[in-house]
Amino acid sequence: MYSQIDQLNPTPRDRLPIRFQVILFALVRFFINVNTRMVYPFLNTFASGLGVDLTAIGLAMTGRSISGALSLFLTPIADRRSRKTGMLMGMAIFIVGSGVVAIWPSFFAFSISISLTFLGMFVYLSSTQAYIGDHVRFERRGTALGFVEIGWGTSFILGMPVLGWIIDRYGWQAPFPFTAALGTLAFLLILVFIPNRKPPQASDQNVLKALGNLLKLPAARYGLLMSLMLISANEVINLVFGVWLEDSFGLKLAALGAASAVIGISEISGESLGGIVSDKFGRKRTIIIGMAMMFTISAALPFIGGTEFGALAGLFIFYLSYEFTFVSTLPLITDLVPEARGTMLGANVACLSLGRMIGNLVAPFVFQVGFWLNSLSAVTFILLAFLALMRVKTEKTPVPLAQNTTQ
Repeated sequence: MYSQIDQLNPTPRDRLPIRFQVILFALVRFFINVNTRMVYPFLNTFASGLGVDLTAIGLAMTGRSISGALSLFLTPIADRRSRKTGMLMGMAIFIVGSGVVAIWPSFFAFSISISLTFLGMFVYLSSTQAYIGDHVRFERRGTALGFVEIGWGTSFILGMPVLGWIIDRYGWQAPFPFTAALGTLAFLLILVFIPNRKPPQASDQNVLKALGNLLKLPAARYGLLMSLMLISANEVINLVFGVWLEDSFGLKLAALGAASAVIGISEISGESLGGIVSDKFGRKRTIIIGMAMMFTISAALPFIGGTEFGALAGLFIFYLSYEFTFVSTLPLITDLVPEARGTMLGANVACLSLGRMIGNLVAPFVFQVGFWLNSLSAVTFILLAFLALMRVKTEKTPVPLAQNTTQ
């Protein structure tokens, strides 16, 4: 896939060609998500090791979501200083978060840890996406962003078995120093190989002013609303699919692990397809196709989920269509406000975190009525995302952000 990625305005100062930088970004994404995704499959293990119940872990996860939203106040550094500064700051936060449990294995430290690693991930991610937006041509940008997102899917398929072995051999706290070491390696790779350039239109605005100016733009507001609704649609299914499978078919731990592997494969497939297709057929058109797939399979899940095969097949298509849609939105988001790309992408990842919170609040409540209501909720969120997309103007819009820097 990365062979299709071209460099924009290469200079002799680059330590790596852009295609190899994109590979490096995907590797770092993999390192980070080995940590941030491990809570779900090993939830009971962490709760047992910490001596707390699942309710307490749930509260810690809520705090993690809030910290992700707070990344909004740190990500504008990528516009003010440089994309590399944002990446390194994100990785430094991640390393501290991973290491705190190794030093102090307690529930309080665990809560701090998962919040800091989540915050660091979002600061790194928005800076990376802004960097790709600066240095990869628009017609190849979807492929580049989709390739980086593969780190998300592979972290689940490849990383979780490794962490399972580490936990079984060394105890519940063992993954934390391991992922801190991965984070340190990632920090050094970025430090050495990624050039430190000022953004094309660097801003000296403070964070609140930059965010305020951003939200004055209709394109930014509707683009962010689209992301918020899409992730809510995903999470309202994602949170309860394991319980649904266990209640409906009596699936136990091993079978649920296999189901998670199926989901991981579907994620990678969707991430790969979304980037390539959006480059070939256009951003909005590809997003609409993805939303149509999500809408159809969300509405069909209660009907085709009467058998174990039907449920797993439906979930495979659901996650594939979500990742396809999500990756297709990234190149669109990167170009809505080029003058404040880092701030826009920071606001986008904050909306993703808030959307997870919305889905986490809605999913258990409606699941008490029945899984069909989770599907209906997902359909509703997708419709709202579609309406927001229809209000997004993809043409370049004159923006007051650069002018305001001199005031």
